[in-house]
Amino acid sequence: MNKLISKALTSVAAVALMGAPAAFAQGTAPATEAAPQQVAPVTDTEVTQFVAANEKVGSIAADMNEDLSGDETKAELAELQESAQTQMIAAIEEEGLTAGRFTQIMQLAQTDPDVNARVVSEMDG
Repeated sequence: MNKLISKALTSVAAVALMGAPAAFAQGTAPATEAAPQQVAPVTDTEVTQFVAANEKVGSIAADMNEDLSGDETKAELAELQESAQTQMIAAIEEEGLTAGRFTQIMQLAQTDPDVNARVVSEMDG
């Protein structure tokens, strides 16, 4: 699980820092606290898509971090974040997933040992 966390949480942190809930809402239904959502089982195809998308998202986050000088205005920072967020969502969709499904798989990989093992196995190639 440490390998998944080290590779994948960078992506999640980057997305979360950029206000991803608003962007990911495009691909997900609103959650209610009263009724937990049923999550569809993760297919082998989705595991492959998730790993490929996660690699791209991590690369986009790393590129954005390299572009930061620390002297950005709030407007410049917001523009960089919006651009990176758009690129991340596009990368996820290019792999055949919605941003919402990507997030679901990420959460399952953190909480379900079977999904985690499948993701780590795919990452190891």
